[in-house]
Amino acid sequence: MVRRSGDAAAGFVELLLPAQPHYVAVAREYLRVSAAHAGFTTAQVFEMSVAMSEAYTNVIVHANTTWVTLRYSVEPHALTIEVEDDGEGFDTAILDQPYTADAERGRGLHLIRSLMDTVECQSSPMGTLVRMTLRKAARVREGRPWKVAARPFRSVGHIRRKIDRYKRDLALMRGDIEPSDEHLDDRAILERFAETEDKKGLIGDRKLRIKALQAMLEELLKEDGEALR
Repeated sequence: MVRRSGDAAAGFVELLLPAQPHYVAVAREYLRVSAAHAGFTTAQVFEMSVAMSEAYTNVIVHANTTWVTLRYSVEPHALTIEVEDDGEGFDTAILDQPYTADAERGRGLHLIRSLMDTVECQSSPMGTLVRMTLRKAARVREGRPWKVAARPFRSVGHIRRKIDRYKRDLALMRGDIEPSDEHLDDRAILERFAETEDKKGLIGDRKLRIKALQAMLEELLKEDGEALR
């Protein structure tokens, strides 16, 4: 969906891409078009692309997952990027540790924070979400602490889509349905299933994630219901 107001573009794009290196370029191209059309400078588009690529690459290298969910939210004066995975998560305490060049981890996160105006991170054993925003106006970036979100950004709709995706994974791995050429995620899970030596473990992982997401969905729906009372 794309909305326009005057000469400033506003809109929202959500992508579900395989956690594989050659898809980072696809994500960059979507971001480049969105940001350039919204009036960001070439330098700003480059900075956002580098930050997004670092977050995407972190998922590929560290998360041990099959997909990356990307969201680009364009407003007249800013662009927000969300990079979400359903991998193993990490201890967000490392975000506040001083970065050193010889550190084994943290270079990408340090670079993201230096390029973007604000960065938020939420992580648990069910996955990680990094949200970063760049404004068009001049800004000061040094000395800002990480903002670690107290709760997930996931929406009810997103959780439902993830549940549907994992149910489809199970059906594909069991051979109950045929893969679709139109769905890159079908190919991604079948490639992973073919390569893994622990096929029962991968099937069990999907069952566990469905149960966990269903429990999370029930909790969010309950909270929303209580808020409306």
